[in-house]
Amino acid sequence: MTSADFETRPLSMADASRYAETSNAIYAFLGLDDRIQTSAVALEWQEPGFDLATSSLGIFDSSGRLAGYGTFWATSQTPVRPGFGWGLHPQYHDSGLETQLFTWVDGKCGAAIDRCPPEARVSLRCGVHEGYAFAENALERAGFTNSRSYFDMGIEMTEKPIAPPFPDGISTRLYRHDADLPLLVDVMRASFSDHFGFVDEPFEKDLELMRHWLDNDPHFDPDLVIFPVAEDTGEVVGCLLGLTQDARNPAAGYIDTVGVRQRYRRRGLATAMLKHSLAMFWDRGIKRVNLDVDGESLTNAVALYERVGMRVYRRYAIYEKLLRDGVELAKVALE
Repeated sequence: MTSADFETRPLSMADASRYAETSNAIYAFLGLDDRIQTSAVALEWQEPGFDLATSSLGIFDSSGRLAGYGTFWATSQTPVRPGFGWGLHPQYHDSGLETQLFTWVDGKCGAAIDRCPPEARVSLRCGVHEGYAFAENALERAGFTNSRSYFDMGIEMTEKPIAPPFPDGISTRLYRHDADLPLLVDVMRASFSDHFGFVDEPFEKDLELMRHWLDNDPHFDPDLVIFPVAEDTGEVVGCLLGLTQDARNPAAGYIDTVGVRQRYRRRGLATAMLKHSLAMFWDRGIKRVNLDVDGESLTNAVALYERVGMRVYRRYAIYEKLLRDGVELAKVALE
């Protein structure tokens, strides 16, 4: 087929089902059981700050199938690490259409660079399943380099975990979503401020983003939020956010976030929250629970999850393309 056989235009919300179909065809090509739902695609595309009309590209074949897609994510106030999501239907791996997607995203990067401080280092980042040779080779030809690994981890429980007591001086209380969302965002920001890639954003922006996801995700259940507090001050000292379902696997629960304020670490709080969470899933009849993690976590999160019985079952490579060298504003090392 020639370029004349394809229609190229921005994606629209009406394309969400075709996007899911093409993404799922890629999963099938890779031999994965993962599948994404149209509703999850739509929720992502409605994220605050993301403009589908200006930040996406779809390439459609003569039958209307989405042959390839690209999305550009520069929704941060200071987008020093914009993201590039892309995919090509396996039927078109030999078409060369990926070149069109890479050319398109290169054209989007200038505006993101202009929104960053002039001294800041800026790089474009893209994730890919490890071993997906077509995508890895295409990224390398486009000037990306493999920079980091992320893992999917999971546990298949055969018995209910024994949840240990929380550390001395710490107890949990009910999470009341409408009233407590700002507290949840505050403890998440504090907990992740020393994680790789963290860039400080305005509190209100993070609050808006979290409200969008939790208010609209059908798998969010406030009863799966663990909210530990210091008994002497009432301060929320950590959080665990569980979801009733992994968006890619309806048979599995999902742990979206585990965080502890720095001064309350190394006391067993994260382990206690994880085991309590797993017991809660068990009580709901959910035996499989998944999460994802930075494979080179600065806080050694992989070892934490391994201690509660989780194992790596899938790996992703993060590819990076330097757009402008300079001062690194994102967290890359512990101080």
